[in-house]
Amino acid sequence: MPDLIFPLFFILLFAFAIGKTIYYFVEKNKIVETCKLADTVELKNISGTIFTNEGTFKKKYEWCSFDIMINNNSIFLFSKGFSAIPFRVINLLFSNSDRKNTRKPTLLREYKISSDQIKLVYYPKYLNARSRTITLHNLKAEQVSLFEKLLEGRSRRFY
Repeated sequence: MPDLIFPLFFILLFAFAIGKTIYYFVEKNKIVETCKLADTVELKNISGTIFTNEGTFKKKYEWCSFDIMINNNSIFLFSKGFSAIPFRVINLLFSNSDRKNTRKPTLLREYKISSDQIKLVYYPKYLNARSRTITLHNLKAEQVSLFEKLLEGRSRRFY
């Protein structure tokens, strides 16, 4: 029996990873189906990072790839990365007054746009007064201008 524990562990780990991946793609398709509007813009395979500040001594940094769906009232970020939760959906809302076509939204607090990257800052509900910063890297000029036009006047811009 002890000979089987080690291979069984890897088989279960592999099965969990496959199950989690299938669940993510089914959930992503449900969100796209229910929340996609006529004027929705989709961006695929945008590289980026997620920086989580959970206090003085606990900070977390992840490299991810994002598929982005932009509606007129929110941004859906479908992150794909190598973390404890490898796939997740982040829905950033521009205003609490318009919650149509959203799913578990979090209010976007600040953003910063530079020539080839965008920083989006929000405060998740489960982190007490701590921030999470998503940085989208290596964006093309038309993608940056799309975000700039979309975010203008919607949230607080920091410099």
